[in-house]
Amino acid sequence: MRRSLLAAAACAMLLLVLPATANAADLPAPTSTAPVAGNASGTGRPVLTGVRTGRHVGWDRAVFDFTGGTPSYTVAYGALIEQGRGNAVPVAGASTLVVTFSGMDYPTLNLNQVWDPQLPALRQIRSAGYFEGRANFGLGLNVHGGFRVLVLHGPDRIAIDVAQQGAPGCG
Repeated sequence: MRRSLLAAAACAMLLLVLPATANAADLPAPTSTAPVAGNASGTGRPVLTGVRTGRHVGWDRAVFDFTGGTPSYTVAYGALIEQGRGNAVPVAGASTLVVTFSGMDYPTLNLNQVWDPQLPALRQIRSAGYFEGRANFGLGLNVHGGFRVLVLHGPDRIAIDVAQQGAPGCG
């Protein structure tokens, strides 16, 4: 009996210590199509080190990994324009979500790489280069639908979720 009470008390203490956190599976599909902007985190100039993608129920995710904090950013629908030259950069998909990072150092990844995850909503990610602390990326989407931006730490990253067709807020 005493052992059972001690085990129950230990479990109760553990529940008080552990923070309640939501994981990706708990999030609904994003619905907003309005532009989003955010400020930098950290005190230095962040460095982009990687790009990765993932599929979830109702939405797909693009993740931009950084060291040294995260840069300021804007995310909005539009045309992807090459940094420093002004030329349009074609992106596969019916719609392009343009991601601009500002106040960062030169990325350590290959900006000529094209990511083709071929997910239900996210078809392609292309870079439009780096110039004077700014880097632009285009997310090629199947539809013009809802999206959300999450700034996450441990490690530093900016995640962009895009709704899959048929999800609420996605046409």
